[in-house]
Amino acid sequence: MNEVRIATRRSALALAQAQRIADMIRASHPGTSVSLVEVETAGDRDRVGHIAQLTEVGAFVRAVQAAVRDDGADLGVHSLKDLPVIGPDDLVLAAFPERVSPLDVMVGSALNDLPRGAVVGTGSPRRSAQLTRLNPDLKTAELRGNVETRLRKVRDGEVDAAILAEAGLARLGRTDVIEQRLDPEEMVPAPGQGALAVEARSGSAAAELAATIDDPALRSLLIAERTLLAETGAGCRSSLGALATREFGQIRFEVFVADDKGARDAVVHGASPDEVVSEARKELGL
Repeated sequence: MNEVRIATRRSALALAQAQRIADMIRASHPGTSVSLVEVETAGDRDRVGHIAQLTEVGAFVRAVQAAVRDDGADLGVHSLKDLPVIGPDDLVLAAFPERVSPLDVMVGSALNDLPRGAVVGTGSPRRSAQLTRLNPDLKTAELRGNVETRLRKVRDGEVDAAILAEAGLARLGRTDVIEQRLDPEEMVPAPGQGALAVEARSGSAAAELAATIDDPALRSLLIAERTLLAETGAGCRSSLGALATREFGQIRFEVFVADDKGARDAVVHGASPDEVVSEARKELGL
């Protein structure tokens, strides 16, 4: 292909992610012209809905997918954690090109510096459940808006602190605001957190092109996380965390869940995504 159009949301973070994919395509295919097609999603228009519910129903990705399906763009770029596990049949996840830090981070204050009853901003049931385990004296409040809006709400004192994904801050060059990184032993990230996904029409030339920037080793890790998400029927409104990494030639799989049986976590190892997902489900009774 001589020209590639990439559909993306209009937020600063989405544009930065799409530009990253554009740069990777240009580097892999010199001379290819790459342009961005900006779209507005239902999630961008909805300023009052709960962020977790909007994410679960795909409110932040459907317009991007529609642009690709209707030939308004060749590729769509998403934050993988925003992408529902069930998508349009005519689209394929052509590439998982990179993952930066999957960690959650504290902005505004480190956990141990917050007084009893302090309010931490997050719209994630997963983060709220794990925060309660770390410090049951803290409260949580829904936090809407893009990264800069959330940081402003912390600065303005609407919340005492907030939990954000380090990946978003890194891609925007705002890691300076991080007060504390929460390692997986403290807070297991969302499935796919920190990873980018590139969608294309199945069987298209664009899908073949995108496949050239896919990272097969990363793909197997992300498949494990998303398989657990799909098999348990958990969505963003559920308190599920999953992080797959490589350790001594195997997949190390860290999982957290909070449901009517309580909050619990597990670390399992295996040779394949299916193996670690099966072991994690046994360990946690899912």
